[in-house]
Amino acid sequence: MKKLIAAALLIFSGANFLSAQTQDFGMWNTISVNKEITKKLTFGLDQEIRFRDNFNTLNLVYTNVGLTYKFTDYFKFSAVYRFIDKHKDDLSWGVRHRIYFDAVFKVKPGNFNFSYRARYQVEWRGAGYEAIHGNVPESYFRNLFKLGYKLGDSWEPYLGSEIRFQINNPRIPYHNGFDRTRFFGGTNYEFNKHHTVGMYFLYQKEWNVSDPETLHILGIEYTFNI
Repeated sequence: MKKLIAAALLIFSGANFLSAQTQDFGMWNTISVNKEITKKLTFGLDQEIRFRDNFNTLNLVYTNVGLTYKFTDYFKFSAVYRFIDKHKDDLSWGVRHRIYFDAVFKVKPGNFNFSYRARYQVEWRGAGYEAIHGNVPESYFRNLFKLGYKLGDSWEPYLGSEIRFQINNPRIPYHNGFDRTRFFGGTNYEFNKHHTVGMYFLYQKEWNVSDPETLHILGIEYTFNI
């Protein structure tokens, strides 16, 4: 009986340990600057800092530089380069490079705002990572759905979800398919046509991977339109 109780306690403590490893709370802070070059073409610059381990560890810093072309009021296309400096498990830092292309379709029936974003992204690892796979890109296809509602002239609450499909991973060549989902909700407040702030909560779940992780994220955003 004592052995049975001891085994049960061991399993329970092990389960809690594993659970603690796969659950995390973090914070993403983003500043965006947009400059209209023409009425259809816009230059964008984003700077984001991410924390994890219950907000205690600086996990990632990235910079986006890109262009967006607005074909119509319902469709726009973006091409973006992202430079990533990421904190690794061995406490060192590694550089990643990402290029992605977005096609965004948007409709605005009344005060509602519904959009779908299709993203194709390619990312490869540089300084700080093993050379054997460092320069071999991994690729994803991501689908994001978002529904917003305009409240007056300033507030716009929204809900959304995203699902990611892995096309290629050089470190796990046999693995591909859907491996991550996100659900999020938040609100934006537009002070005027130049300044907007926002806050959101995001839940991210990995699946079909060997060590899935669940993230709970608080996000804060500021956008400046020149």
